[in-house]
Amino acid sequence: MAPPGKGRLAIPMKTALAELLHHPLVWRGDQLAASLDTISTGFADLDSELPGGGWPKGALTELLRDGEGIGEMRLLLPALERLAQADEWIFLVAPPHLPYPPAFAAAGIDPEKMIVVGAAEEKHRWWAAEQVLRANSAGALLFWPQLVNDQRLRRLQLAAQEGATPGFVFANTARAGQPSPSPLRIRLDVTGRQLRIDIFKRRGGMMAKPLLLDVAVVSSHAENGRVTRASGSARTQLERIPAKRPPSFHRQYPVGTSRKIWNRALARADEVARVPGPDPREGSSSRPSNARAL
Repeated sequence: MAPPGKGRLAIPMKTALAELLHHPLVWRGDQLAASLDTISTGFADLDSELPGGGWPKGALTELLRDGEGIGEMRLLLPALERLAQADEWIFLVAPPHLPYPPAFAAAGIDPEKMIVVGAAEEKHRWWAAEQVLRANSAGALLFWPQLVNDQRLRRLQLAAQEGATPGFVFANTARAGQPSPSPLRIRLDVTGRQLRIDIFKRRGGMMAKPLLLDVAVVSSHAENGRVTRASGSARTQLERIPAKRPPSFHRQYPVGTSRKIWNRALARADEVARVPGPDPREGSSSRPSNARAL
């Protein structure tokens, strides 16, 4: 004989448990987590494999690859375009090569919305990346550290949560076997002419098999999901552009240190010299007549 009251409590408890398990804030380990704030990657197949259907905001995404220029930047271009068109700033901290503004412009990203931050020492690069995420004024952070450890990544993850900013950290695949606080970790490789994407850590079940994507798509429009392709010359210049000359830095932030911040997109990377206008100083000899306007 059942104890008094047991039969009356069984049904309400089952109902309450079912409601709890279906609550949108409860994540079950065998399902993709429902993220409250994401930005579409621009690739429908990839969106379907990511919690919330896109790159998570307020979190770190690790992109691990063994070689540069395999398509990792083109993978991010559709999302970066959406952010730039929404008047958001895109920060590149310690990129390995000089970005080429005309190629980003061809992908629909205004180069004036891109800020490149450089620092001589590794600790200063991590400091700059953390400040970008905490500032709550950036649309996205792209960061290329030389040395990665769990403690630094944890600080960066907390900063991303605090600033509600998506952060993308580029590293080599040797880190795949090491623990990381980043909620999303992806291993990238090339298979033929496609980018092989292996999501080996996410808030959800394991992927059945790696995803193959054609990342030649460099422009997308969020309002209708339509994508367009840029010219081949522009696509090839997006990846692995070596710096042929040292850029002009401006010692303006932080003040009094060797750390520097500058907007390379405004540094006339196309080498087009502006024609100087009339000298307002009326014949002053302090500037040669053939000097370039800066």
